[in-house]
Amino acid sequence: MGTVPTILGDLYVDDQGNHDEPVALLWPSLFTDHTMWRYQIPALRTAGLRTLTLDPPGHGQSWGVNRGFTMDECAKAALQVLDAANVHTPVVLLGTSWGGIVAPRVVLLAPGRVRGMALFNTTAESAAPFDWARATLLTKLLAISALDKMVDNMIVSLQLAPETRRRNPELGAELSRHYRSWNRRGLINTVRSVLVDRDTALHALHNVQVPALIVSGKEDTILPSPHSRRMVENLPKAHHIEVAGAAHLVPLEAPEAANKIILDFIVDLPRI
Repeated sequence: MGTVPTILGDLYVDDQGNHDEPVALLWPSLFTDHTMWRYQIPALRTAGLRTLTLDPPGHGQSWGVNRGFTMDECAKAALQVLDAANVHTPVVLLGTSWGGIVAPRVVLLAPGRVRGMALFNTTAESAAPFDWARATLLTKLLAISALDKMVDNMIVSLQLAPETRRRNPELGAELSRHYRSWNRRGLINTVRSVLVDRDTALHALHNVQVPALIVSGKEDTILPSPHSRRMVENLPKAHHIEVAGAAHLVPLEAPEAANKIILDFIVDLPRI
């Protein structure tokens, strides 16, 4: 599909599949792009789904915007991507971290356009005071190129479990290499919008009437499992799974487990 104009600028969309297939829309975590889902896309394609995988604002091939933005604007941008792809049947939403923050807001804006959502390492809450302070500091550090190596080590150590870093050291290097190639100002605006300025949607989740799977990583220190459990407590049709040996990027760290969880969830969704 290439790029799609949205209220958050042109967003790159990797479009794989046929127009007559059911659709999965995938939104990745902060500091990752559409390639974060590289293990899930083939599995979804084999299961007969068309995949629309975003580079969100300030990430990958999406330049970003020169302002802050809200998570509701992200949800509107996701709907604009579906419109541009001529998708009018209900879709499955897959989101990690930031993507999981956005997904319930898509349902709240347009409930008839979503069949279900599988969300990883995420929250529906605004940042707690410590997290707000840490994120504010991060936005300042990201602007100082002399500190890039220190910041990269900090980000990667939070995103990936120690065993993942030991087993696959290139993965952390790849993550850093990718986001360091992006528009720095667009990335910083995005980090501030998502981590510092986001509002809560926790108490609106009771209005989300689609099946939801909330997955956490047992070693996630950014958004640990209690965030997932609080979402499930407020979602009418949700359940929670915790994945051992993974931190903040379960689909990358434990792809086989993530794929089974996703496909089992999709199989149980109502037919369209």
